[in-house]
Amino acid sequence: MREYTFYCEVVTPLFMGGSKPKNLELRSQSFNGLFRYWFRIGGGGDLEDEKRIFGLGGNNARKGLVQIIVVEESSAELKKGFYYLSNFLERSGRENSFFPPGQQFKLIFRFSPLATEDDIKKFFCSVWLAVNLGNFGARSRRGFGSVKITKIEGADSIFDFLQFTPQPSLKDWFNNNLNVIKSTLFSKERECIPCLFNNSVEIYYLKKDNLENSYNKWVAKIYENRKSNKYIPNLKTSDFHLDNPLKALSFMGCLLMGFRSYYLPDYENLISAIRNPTFAANKGIIIERAVFGLPLTFRIGESNYFVNAYDNKKDTNNKKDTNSRRASPLWFKILSNSLNSVECLFVVMKSDFLPNNMEINLKIQQNKIKCLTNNWNAIDTFINTLKSYGIIDNI
Repeated sequence: MREYTFYCEVVTPLFMGGSKPKNLELRSQSFNGLFRYWFRIGGGGDLEDEKRIFGLGGNNARKGLVQIIVVEESSAELKKGFYYLSNFLERSGRENSFFPPGQQFKLIFRFSPLATEDDIKKFFCSVWLAVNLGNFGARSRRGFGSVKITKIEGADSIFDFLQFTPQPSLKDWFNNNLNVIKSTLFSKERECIPCLFNNSVEIYYLKKDNLENSYNKWVAKIYENRKSNKYIPNLKTSDFHLDNPLKALSFMGCLLMGFRSYYLPDYENLISAIRNPTFAANKGIIIERAVFGLPLTFRIGESNYFVNAYDNKKDTNNKKDTNSRRASPLWFKILSNSLNSVECLFVVMKSDFLPNNMEINLKIQQNKIKCLTNNWNAIDTFINTLKSYGIIDNI
């Protein structure tokens, strides 16, 4: 049995727990699920490979070729100082709400004797993708739960075919590793699942040179015709020195918040629907921001308006909630490289946003108003404006 130990460190706050929400737990099932997801994104199109490596549930359940063991490094004594300074968290019942940056743990991978070298390499490809493009736990698509690998130990060095630690030459490091992953893992695309090696996945990095000037020009452009810019943060020069992960993630949040606030045509369409909901119910409206994820809440005056995805085949008179969440195709990723410098990624993964049995609706009074997203226009505009003002560029 071949065993490998990956030493890991939390980069951005990690929200992961078990059946009880307040109980933090690094769950092997959660890690296995994310590795499996990225196996598919990487084009591991052979379903038999997936079943063999990761296992199969249901009536024909069988174990996979790898056992994942999570070992949390205890920092209980050190945390006493943090709890002393932040006793308000304990009073509010949130003292254990997340694993903080710097938290260390180990992922131990034990492979069955039946696992071939090819199986092990394919699994490590999915681990590389999950760690360097994805995040773990709740709010993972918004940059929380980023983890870095600090050291790897094993019976052999089969894992050396990939560089798990980001290097200062980010683009070269990414492209070199992605080429190796493509030759090792890629088989074919999965239906309705974005694939890293076609046009459905786009990766961009934040350009930190001249960032303040680029940001100010971008803000001026996107707010040319909008009603208000009150949600644009008033950033100081020091805010553009992204020298730690939380500061970098906060800046990415400022970009998204600024772009989405009073976004056109959504804001004007919503105001029009509020004034004449019957007309809007007959014609429908466009809410482009819906592609950033659902449900979506608008605050107009003293009222909240909700845009949700609904199963149009369910009985609308049924008292059970038929709302359905739709995950955002936009991922934020914070990397910490070998020099402990911070890098920011925007990953766009496009697939079918809604299955055929679902539609997007806005409810105003007794009117259910159908909403269209204009395809991916909102996300494309977000990315393209950031590119055109030199804030991001392609990997």
